[in-house]
Amino acid sequence: MPQEKQKLRIAFVGAGKQAQSAHLRHYTTLDDCEVIAIVDKDLDLCARVAARFGVPGSYGSHEELLKEEAPDALVVTLPPTPSGEQTICEILEAGVPLIVEKPLGGSPKGSERIAERAQRSGTLMRVAFHKRSDPATVAAKRVIDRLKETGELGRMTYVRVHACLAGDWIANGYRGTVPGTAKFPNDPHPDDDFPGMDAAARKRFPRFVGGYGHQFDWMRCLVGEPFAIRYAEPTGVLLAVETESGVPAAFECTPYSSTRDWIEYAEVCFEHGYIRIDLPPPLAIHRAGTVTFFRDEGPEGKSERTSPVLPYECAMYQQAVHFLAELRGESTPLCDPSQAHESVSIAAEWAIRLSDKR
Repeated sequence: MPQEKQKLRIAFVGAGKQAQSAHLRHYTTLDDCEVIAIVDKDLDLCARVAARFGVPGSYGSHEELLKEEAPDALVVTLPPTPSGEQTICEILEAGVPLIVEKPLGGSPKGSERIAERAQRSGTLMRVAFHKRSDPATVAAKRVIDRLKETGELGRMTYVRVHACLAGDWIANGYRGTVPGTAKFPNDPHPDDDFPGMDAAARKRFPRFVGGYGHQFDWMRCLVGEPFAIRYAEPTGVLLAVETESGVPAAFECTPYSSTRDWIEYAEVCFEHGYIRIDLPPPLAIHRAGTVTFFRDEGPEGKSERTSPVLPYECAMYQQAVHFLAELRGESTPLCDPSQAHESVSIAAEWAIRLSDKR
């Protein structure tokens, strides 16, 4: 009989709705880990969430947690504020592996500091860009990498990511979560954290990095290389970029309203075919995306369009599975801090470019 894996001891820093719906509900169902504690400075919320999920420990600070417990890793779901940055950096220095919610930082400089601290510390750190873990993305990425290596469909010619962020991304995912009631003072970033940004650019930046940061990382994952902005259309609907190897690509950003639906897809095109991935709402449970493969064999050959049947598992659940695999030394599609910082940098440049066009 196969030997049973030793359970990994996981603790949470942050007990809000996103922690509960996107992370706790999945980690607490996995057989190879045990959620041992939750940290939140809202002590009442922390205790109630711990009770809801059957977690034995609740603490008011990560310092108290690390003094009393010995977790194998932390799931950090704090907002991207200066105090959140400080917490992440202290955990990195303590040498405890962690996965953090995106964006990596709430400012360009803050993101850069975290990425640099992660590299210096050598502590395992991943960023929760969950679209990488959707079964449709994983299946598509496997084929894209093979096509790039073999050239069987020719060269990659174009990539497009389309997202209507006006849609219902929650999909009832917050139903049943425990609400917090405590109020805490504002925690703003210093002005020096936003080099080159005027007031308008700073106002745009949180929406760009918090919303479209996911799409930036998704494209980064699919093409397997960085990209740079080539044109920022003045209304913010179209962002044209070019990958490091010269492939043209575009982001189509909420060009219409979609109140009740969620519409998000990517197309990776080659000379003789394409791969298309359609994703469900981010907090939809037990729903994977779909992937379509199209191959054109020419007038004398056979063209085909196929779609594999994927498991009924959502990206958030698979992300938890992948993080546990990372802790066990296995390779996964999860995002590292340097790649996460690329998304922050793209968001910052986009915000600045639109200010320059006024």
